[in-house]
Amino acid sequence: MDVSSHGYSDSMSRVCPKCTSVLGLREIIYGLPVEPIDETKFAVGGCFISDKDPSLRCIECGWEGEYIDSTPNQNKTIRVAKLKPIADMSDAEIDEYAKVLWGKLTKNGRSGKDDNPKS
Repeated sequence: MDVSSHGYSDSMSRVCPKCTSVLGLREIIYGLPVEPIDETKFAVGGCFISDKDPSLRCIECGWEGEYIDSTPNQNKTIRVAKLKPIADMSDAEIDEYAKVLWGKLTKNGRSGKDDNPKS
């Protein structure tokens, strides 16, 4: 994710509704940043994006809000896989297991609009 092109809103001029901090609000960035983020403007939200993710976080009190639907008008599917213990596996076995598991979760390594899951 290229942070420089992210749609930064002017959250710095707003007040936290919980603690009234004028300096603590940050826009939450989701995904894996490809460069260091400006922590005076942004907070890292993690790699997983759900239907309703907060777009703002207060670094002073932990408040999160202004929830947005990150995936509007999309056919949503949840895929589940039972995991095996990997403690006794070699690195090569773990790599192979990860490939098989990824294939199950992404329809054989594919993901995107062309997938038509039956769920």
